[in-house]
This record gives sequence, structure tokens and C-alpha cells, in this order.
Amino acid sequence: MEKVRLEDVAEHAGVSPTTVSRVLNNRGAISDKTRKKVNDAIEELGYFPNEIARSLYGNKTNIIGVLFPNVSNPFYGEMVTELETILSEKGYKVLICNTNNNPEKEAKYLKMLLSNQVDGVIVGSRNLPSDIYQKAHLPIVAIDRVLSEKVPIIRSDNYQGACMATEYLIDKKCKKIALFTGSPEEEIMRGDQRIKGYIDTLEKQDYDPLILQVSFDEDEAFQRKRVAEYLDAYPDIDGAFATGDTLAGILNTVASSRGNQIKIVGYDGTDTFLKFCGNISTIRQPIKEMAQVAIDVMSGIFAGDYHHQDNQEFILPVTLIESIY
Repeated sequence: MEKVRLEDVAEHAGVSPTTVSRVLNNRGAISDKTRKKVNDAIEELGYFPNEIARSLYGNKTNIIGVLFPNVSNPFYGEMVTELETILSEKGYKVLICNTNNNPEKEAKYLKMLLSNQVDGVIVGSRNLPSDIYQKAHLPIVAIDRVLSEKVPIIRSDNYQGACMATEYLIDKKCKKIALFTGSPEEEIMRGDQRIKGYIDTLEKQDYDPLILQVSFDEDEAFQRKRVAEYLDAYPDIDGAFATGDTLAGILNTVASSRGNQIKIVGYDGTDTFLKFCGNISTIRQPIKEMAQVAIDVMSGIFAGDYHHQDNQEFILPVTLIESIY
């Protein structure tokens, strides 16, 4: 079945293609009779105008790209949902791009978004060199990701959240408190703020840090196996801070199946996690507020009201949600 063209609508309505274009873009003086003929033809033929082509008239698409690693992760899924809801209320359409933490996929998606001239991009993925985002002549806002010094970042207070989680475990009389993280080695060495908060808090209390890495890029079976290996290697672990709720859930499952008594604190505090994992304490990120601030910053860029400062961050407070059991 051939795609209906603008010229087909013009022929069906008995008008010129220019007249159809003017009706679609609400430009020029068009009589009500002619406008009705064109709209009737559009409906009868099932014509859908090319939004990208139409946007060239006003240099605006009303489309925002959203680039995230894995929307099946509850945190990313809820963040994307909040972003889409708020943007829709503002009259924007959203292109959701799921990178799966794959640099090639992220590069292709970014190229596609730039080629289709979206108005802006909100990024929660980070696998490309900073100069690629630096050179992208398009409004970009990052969610908890350092893309380049020119891209504003919206994040929760990762350092304070880690301190709160670690202090909670100390208050619960845990003696051997491990940190389980999916961060790669280079991020651990650079001083990831959740890791830094954990280390600083322990050192103040003369505890020895224990950082155990479980790659987020591996499947769940592999992650469970790695967690079990760590629990075998360190049987005296009685407290754990996991830098993500998904990892906290895996740790809880493995520990429970083995009879290990470990107090666990996760990080994210999504509605999904709180609903199904009420036996695990967690640090709750203000997802809705983070989404709103990201869109407010981007709106400010569009309006010319946002005055950029290098490495600018918008840091929102977190809360500790204690286990109900």
C-alpha cells in the first residue's frame, strides 16, 4: 500500500499543493470552504503530514529525544515516564532511545536525533567521549551523567545519600559493611560520589571499606553468581550498601537463599522497588522532581533565559526509606 502524499491530498481536494501546505501550517489567507475541503481530503485519504518537514518552516519540531541505558531498569523506566508525562503536557512529542549501555548504539541514536533536528535531548546514558556531546549544536541536559563541561547535570545528592546509607548500617550495629557497586573500575578510581560517601563515612568511624564490583552489563544469573562468590569470600559481611536497587534486590535474594543475615540499603527508591522489596531499606531519589528540573533547564535554554556555567550541577536532596520489616 503506497503512502499518501501531499500531492494526493491536493488532487483529491481540487486545490494546489501549496494550498494544502498552507492549511497544514496555518499560514496565509485561506477561506473556510477551502480549509474544509482540504481537511476532509486529509481524513478521507488517511494522510499524515511529515512533522519533520513541517518543522522546517518554524525551525522547531516540538520533539525531544530521551537517551537512556535501559528502560527496563525501574529507575530509568520511572524517570522516562515522568519526562514523557511532563513534556507531553507542554506539547512535546518524545523519542525514547534505549542504548543498553552500548557505545555504538548510543552514537547511532544520537546521530539519528541530531539528523532529525529534534529540539533537544535529555541524556541518562554515558558511553561516548565528551567531545561528541560538546560538539552537538543542540540543547542537551544530562540526568546523573557527566557528558561534557558544557552540559548541565541534574542529579540527586549521591554523596549525601551514600553517607546516609552507611550511617544507617553503622547505627544498626553492623560490623563488616561492604559496598556492592556496578560501577566500572575507572569510575571507582575517579571517585564515584556514592562510593566516596561510603568510604568517607566508614573511615570516620574507623571501619575498613570493602568495595565489591558486580557489573551491571552482565545478566542476572552472572550477577547472582558473582554475589554468591563474594559472600563465600567474605562470610563476615553483616551490612551492605548497594549503589542501585536492582543490585540490592539480587544481593537480598542470594543472601536469603543461603541464610546470610545481612542488613541491606539500596539506592533509587522507585515505586516498583518499594512495592515489591519492602524488606530492604533504600535511598530514594526524587525522580519526579529531577525530571521537572531537567525540563525546566531545557525550557530555559530554549527561551534564552538559562545562563550556562561550566560543570553546572543541579543537586536534589534524597531521603532514607527504612525497611518496613
